[in-house]
Amino acid sequence: MTSADVNLITGAAGFVGRRLVEALRAQGQEVYAWTRNDGDLRDSEVVRAALGQIRPTCVYHLASTPPGSGDENWYRIADEQQMVANLAYALPDQGRLIYAGSMAEYGQSGTLFEYQQCTPDTCYGCAKFSASTLALSLRMLHGFDIRVARLFGVYGPGEASARLLPTLIAKLGRGEAVALSDGAQLRDFIHIDDVCSLLARYAAEPMQSAPAVSNIGTGEGISVRQVCERVAEVMGADSALLRFGAIPRRSVDKDRLVANVDQMKLFAPVPPQRWLDHDLSEAVVRSMAI
Repeated sequence: MTSADVNLITGAAGFVGRRLVEALRAQGQEVYAWTRNDGDLRDSEVVRAALGQIRPTCVYHLASTPPGSGDENWYRIADEQQMVANLAYALPDQGRLIYAGSMAEYGQSGTLFEYQQCTPDTCYGCAKFSASTLALSLRMLHGFDIRVARLFGVYGPGEASARLLPTLIAKLGRGEAVALSDGAQLRDFIHIDDVCSLLARYAAEPMQSAPAVSNIGTGEGISVRQVCERVAEVMGADSALLRFGAIPRRSVDKDRLVANVDQMKLFAPVPPQRWLDHDLSEAVVRSMAI
């Protein structure tokens, strides 16, 4: 993509959205940041009017209700599909739509690749998979340039305070014990800045060479326990404050969620698994503990 591109980012007040707005603007790109205050993405007339005025060359669709928000019913699925459909049909000619999917779409444990059968087992995963399927169907049937980026374990500065790392850092900083599950789960944690870079690279790829769906991860798994212990080490906190096994895992908490990154390699180099690098992991903790 070039500085002449016009980018529209939905969910621009969210964790990934805010960082992506900053990253693209830092590159000199024109960016329109869409938040809930700018209109309801489920309203086709609102979306059509807005895109008709903005004329974006690329829409990054990041707006979604986060998992565990209390809105766990079939309306979430309908809402997710409606937003994708409205954006797709309002796209200007030659415009492209990058839909942020999720590793939750797979519903399975393992090293996961894009074209294996998905069997999501959460409402969030079902909603994301349903919208991904719609997006890919519109691409196939109508030739829309729609791409699905399945994000794995995104973390970094700006995360919601209730998530694992912010909670861990805050409690250890106060000298408080942290109740955790067994911590043996392997996760493909990917830093927010790497996600933003990969999304931009994905969007820049010509349609004919861009995979229709791509995992966004590092291709390497690391256990939740290792990450927690590394955070405690960097902070100089007593590792005894990490109470592994104090709470049970959720039934849908898979043993292994790691991205196969073969498709991603077609348009970008694989980012590092920062938790496996001493200096990079220390920088992460320092940046989040400010």
